[in-house]
Amino acid sequence: MTQQQNNLLKLQTDLSQFGLNPTEWTLEKVQALTYLIRNKLDKSFALSGTLQFKNRTPAWKSIALVAL
Repeated sequence: MTQQQNNLLKLQTDLSQFGLNPTEWTLEKVQALTYLIRNKLDKSFALSGTLQFKNRTPAWKSIALVAL
């Protein structure tokens, strides 16, 4: 597994820290530090996540509702 895949998997798993079930969401890179977090069953339910890096490891800085 590449470092990028490991980072994406970590971010996916870390969604649980925000009360989200990681298996119900997909991550789509929008910009270098911004991801669109979209519900797999309801594509209109989306969140915007901003990253920060700690020791070269990505972590969610904030997650905000985009659309219901």
